[in-house]
Amino acid sequence: MAENSVRSGRDGEKIANEILKLIGWGSASWNIDIDCAFPTRHKPTVKSNPHHGIDILYSYDNPLYHDRRDIIIGSVKHSENGYPSSKGSELTKNINELAVNLDCTKQSDNIIQLVGNSKLQTHFKGLLFCLSSLDSEKEYDLAQHTNNNIDFGTNKFEEIFLVDNKRATFLISSIKTAENYLPLSEVKFLYQNTGKNMEKSQLLLSGERLPIQFINSEIIPIVKEEKDTGRISCLIFCNNPYSKENASRLIWLSHKLCGLTNEIRIYFPNYDNNKEYEVNAVKQLYKDETFTTKITFHRFNKFDLISLKETQSKTPFTKSIQDKQVELTHSTKISDDIDKILPYGDILIPKLRTSILSEVNLHVFLNRKGIITAKKNKNDILPLFSCLLLSPDELDSLKATYREKEDKPKEIERIATVNLGSKSLWETFNEFFPILKSVNNSGLPKSCNLVGNPILARVNSDYNHLILKYKIEKENTNKDFLTGKTFHDALMEIKYENNQIIFIDQHTSSETYKLNKNYFDGFKKALKKENLLIEEFKSIQFLDFTNNERVQFLLSFLTLQSSKEINIKNITLDSMKFRADDTISGLPKDLESLKGRVSNLNLNGKELHDTIYLSDGGYRSAILCEKVRFNISYKYFNRNGICSIEVAFSGALGAKGYKDTELRISITPAPSSFDTNFKSTKALIKKEINIIRDKNYAKYKQKPGVNDTI
Repeated sequence: MAENSVRSGRDGEKIANEILKLIGWGSASWNIDIDCAFPTRHKPTVKSNPHHGIDILYSYDNPLYHDRRDIIIGSVKHSENGYPSSKGSELTKNINELAVNLDCTKQSDNIIQLVGNSKLQTHFKGLLFCLSSLDSEKEYDLAQHTNNNIDFGTNKFEEIFLVDNKRATFLISSIKTAENYLPLSEVKFLYQNTGKNMEKSQLLLSGERLPIQFINSEIIPIVKEEKDTGRISCLIFCNNPYSKENASRLIWLSHKLCGLTNEIRIYFPNYDNNKEYEVNAVKQLYKDETFTTKITFHRFNKFDLISLKETQSKTPFTKSIQDKQVELTHSTKISDDIDKILPYGDILIPKLRTSILSEVNLHVFLNRKGIITAKKNKNDILPLFSCLLLSPDELDSLKATYREKEDKPKEIERIATVNLGSKSLWETFNEFFPILKSVNNSGLPKSCNLVGNPILARVNSDYNHLILKYKIEKENTNKDFLTGKTFHDALMEIKYENNQIIFIDQHTSSETYKLNKNYFDGFKKALKKENLLIEEFKSIQFLDFTNNERVQFLLSFLTLQSSKEINIKNITLDSMKFRADDTISGLPKDLESLKGRVSNLNLNGKELHDTIYLSDGGYRSAILCEKVRFNISYKYFNRNGICSIEVAFSGALGAKGYKDTELRISITPAPSSFDTNFKSTKALIKKEINIIRDKNYAKYKQKPGVNDTI
């Protein structure tokens, strides 16, 4: 067994070493011991000689940042017999081990002695090779097993880049295919404009080294220059399947990266020359024919990473030399405002800043891509995206997350006491404010328009139950995350009984929320003008609770489990959003580091007693909790389904603060749900949720005279 382990480790190093040579890292150092900088924290196995063993050490000036030097700390894991059955836990263990090494090497004088001092900013990055030699796993995606909630403790690092079989095979195949095209010309990697590498004195558009930010990328751009003629060819490799839409996006990307080169070759893993008529039709969508005629499409060859096991020598560490530059200029003739593009750098970052995509969304995306970061704050995560090239599938996954969150119906309920006399609600509208029987574009941004002429109507001819449904059309520009037209539904429902008006606001986007809010404000003003409003509208607000009671109120929705109206088979607490309340003294020690930062805690169904922020009263009193999300599986009649329930004081932890932040509830089906009539199920769940809401609001609402910690 020991011999097998040694042989497997040796073979893994051979494969990893050959990959490093392919990407221009052939001078990497191997198998280095460094002294531990934090013996108490890291508790090395050899206590008499605290140290860390590092498989790979490499440093280079990063061409994606004109003022940065990257020092790479690498680890190699390899199995001859396939990835372990417990893939997730084993991967977490390997990531944590590398995180410990990164935490230590930042303070290590051994590393500086090896790589030398630099005037540039030094950044430490982790590189984790997790490889399998099993034939059936040649392109296995191990990154899908990355845990979104790894606890790194006090260990600090920037990013760890995972190279598994899927990513290694694509990387090897791209470079080997490029080597075989114009074999007398050397492979150079193309460096895009990140907004951080355009200082003229240090401008480098291509070079022999692949930055670590591309090592597990699904897009790899390569440049080849014929020495005799100076003719430049740009080869763009994409690890997504061919489609007309993906071809169009890659044409846009090639224009941005290498518009005025002599030749552009775009490679997909499954391209067939029989599709030439399709790509020609796509090319015709672009007006610059002198550019599109340079583009051809191809299939790249698959190269087996196992073949890299052949004995190879490792080169001792040497200092980096400056890459030679291939002169490239970029075309400006093709506009960005087409429906489908592959934004990057300064084009991508503004789109990701939207509040709709949270830190959790970006973390999950990066994990599935094979990039693990310990950074929590969104502003700290976004700079990483500026140096990535996203593939069509990756961009679509972000768009899907964006659409799901934006289109998710959110509901606010407001109640007021009124005196309509003997009149019904419908008659009151007709007599006192008929203008409110419709909505218009007033208050909508220029990019939005109402669809049709929505008007207020009675529900089932009921004079005291009215509803106004509408849809807006939004024209997204290249400045938005989504391009082209999108449609967003909304409604306002008004009920009157027992001298009370219940106003229900349901919206799916920030624009429909604002339009509903404008209508509600106008309705409230009209009631006051006619002296019909006896007691102000009330809604459940963030400031109605102490910190402790707010958490308990939000958790009270877990009692849906005991509903007698619907069979709840399972209910789990999926996530919560909170930050430390830095206005109170004596914060628990592990909350001190969260001061001023919003945290999204993914719970993945953990028991409450395992989550101290929820189970301990001292912690509940010290956090400002904005949102909780539950997942439920249920059976209703003969239908089995899965849905999520989000209960939130949306925006309470935002820059504008938590004044007047109202409770919003959202109930949405899971993509994997089998409920064929979710509309009726949702109505029942909503009824049960409202009962829980009303019961526990009275129970946990802040008592008069009780001072909150806010």
